[in-house]
Amino acid sequence: MQPQTDDLSFTKYLERRLQEAPPPRKSQRTRERLKVAAARLLASRGYHEISSGAVSAEADLAEGSFYLYFKDKEDVTRTVLDEFADNFLGPHLAASAKPSASAFEAIRNSNRVWIDLAFDNPGLFRCLLQFADDNAEFGAKMQRRNFEWHMRITRSTWHNNNSQESMLLVYLLGGMVDDLVRKLVVYLDKQLQQVLVDLRIDREGLVDVISLVWLRILHPSETFPSDISEKSQGIAELLAAAPRKRQKR
Repeated sequence: MQPQTDDLSFTKYLERRLQEAPPPRKSQRTRERLKVAAARLLASRGYHEISSGAVSAEADLAEGSFYLYFKDKEDVTRTVLDEFADNFLGPHLAASAKPSASAFEAIRNSNRVWIDLAFDNPGLFRCLLQFADDNAEFGAKMQRRNFEWHMRITRSTWHNNNSQESMLLVYLLGGMVDDLVRKLVVYLDKQLQQVLVDLRIDREGLVDVISLVWLRILHPSETFPSDISEKSQGIAELLAAAPRKRQKR
């Protein structure tokens, strides 16, 4: 897998925003400092391992300052993760879903952004799962966000079908990607990682493989593109060899 970059790092985004466009009021700047500090700690330690005191120390503030802006670590975590999901993940994913020259390119664009976001924010993706398990309200909100995203894909120009069957297919394919993210980014699966190493499939190759499966299911009549990574060709050949429909006896 390719190393983490800062291009789609949420913590780096918050740090740049505070530095380049700080809020006009000191109280607002202090709150942002605490939020940035919490984001850093959530990304590096996880929700269960942070405290209000740790967030205050990371922001170089007295712990008493924390309680002027947040009730507890649950409050600051919810604030950070809501912004991460709504104002960072959401816009990036929406931008990736724009119409493209081909069905495969549209699929690949969306999958590439999701995979890049996951690899550049592994700790925060882990926190989304941790906090959704611990906080029922946040968990329900995550499910609504997930539904809205799958609905957007179902209604997109590259799969313009509003049927329940179509929605189920998109959920199944999305679940495949989410499970890969969990195993490669959140809770590492060493066996799966070794398979990718053995196949010499890097991050871009992984995006290609995922997108080939999506194309095969959502657009079975489409031919596979030629501009996929070399190490993805074997997967494409396997998928192309699979029967498109059951033969009559």
